[in-house]
Amino acid sequence: MRLIFYLGTDQPKTIFPFTLLILMVSGIFLWSACRTSSVSKDKVTLQLKWHHQAQFAGFYTARENGYYKNEHLDVNFIEGGNDVEIAEALATQKAHFAVLSPETVLRKRSKGVPVKAIAAVYRKSAVVFVAKNGSGIIRPHDFTGKTIAAASKGGGASEFELQLKTMTKALGLEWSGMNVVPYDPSYSGFLKGSVDVTAAYYTGGVIKLRKKGQAVNLIWPADYGVHFYSDILATSDEIANTHPQLVERFLRASLKGWKQAIGDPEQTVDTILVYARVKDARLQSAMLEAMLPLVHTGQGNIGSMDSSVWKGMYSAMYEQGMLDNSFDVRQAYSPAFLKKVYPNTTP
Repeated sequence: MRLIFYLGTDQPKTIFPFTLLILMVSGIFLWSACRTSSVSKDKVTLQLKWHHQAQFAGFYTARENGYYKNEHLDVNFIEGGNDVEIAEALATQKAHFAVLSPETVLRKRSKGVPVKAIAAVYRKSAVVFVAKNGSGIIRPHDFTGKTIAAASKGGGASEFELQLKTMTKALGLEWSGMNVVPYDPSYSGFLKGSVDVTAAYYTGGVIKLRKKGQAVNLIWPADYGVHFYSDILATSDEIANTHPQLVERFLRASLKGWKQAIGDPEQTVDTILVYARVKDARLQSAMLEAMLPLVHTGQGNIGSMDSSVWKGMYSAMYEQGMLDNSFDVRQAYSPAFLKKVYPNTTP
């Protein structure tokens, strides 16, 4: 059997069955490719905690490596800042997901704002207390009688003050024996010597002090039983309840991005510089290096959350009067999506 076609000429063209089969298969592949490329993507917005920098490396990596695209997601990043109400952006659907502190999640939840954590990006808090090398201050017991910059300038308890109070209480130290003054991000009092100990973020302030030539002692609250998370990935109750598959896809791609970012720091710095406001490779590299052990602690999966840590954070904040109302802390986080991403392990 053979088929005869007239293809715009007077001369007939003969196509044998084998040739026809090839044309048909090619057509199927072409149709399939066109159909795949036309699959619509869900537009998703991620509200960041701060300006673009190494702090959000895993999310950048997920986008640049196509991990979001593979999950049929079109992700838009929105920078944060001091004037950005991140939790409200989630609650009002201006953002589908957000990076914020666990303290903010708990505070807002106590006010009835329906936001919840779905993963802990920084599984170890970046908060650390810093003293000058040679000062003799090497542990919390040495804080007595010293001036410590950790309080909030606005009058409310700060993240730094919360961890300082929790640590001193756990160790049985007298709060009244310390002179706690407002935290200064410029560290001028610390550099001049009027402040003995300052709170700082290991991923920011410590780098800044070391760039100024300061040799410092670091006192970590976690070494004294105070276990807090730092950056949390959160969503709203509405998104979690009505679009669970969307949450799962976004979380899977994001955590894959974080794994890649940690596994290839050199390439990650290049990716960060595509987004970062400050195009300083050395600075972004230093921030990334400081951040890695906070994200990948060596225990559990990247992004995983422990109920005991949430209970500890809640109890500390409640005891310090930082929550408007008591509530079931399990409302503030959901491990369900991590269980989907890591089905064969305990997240």
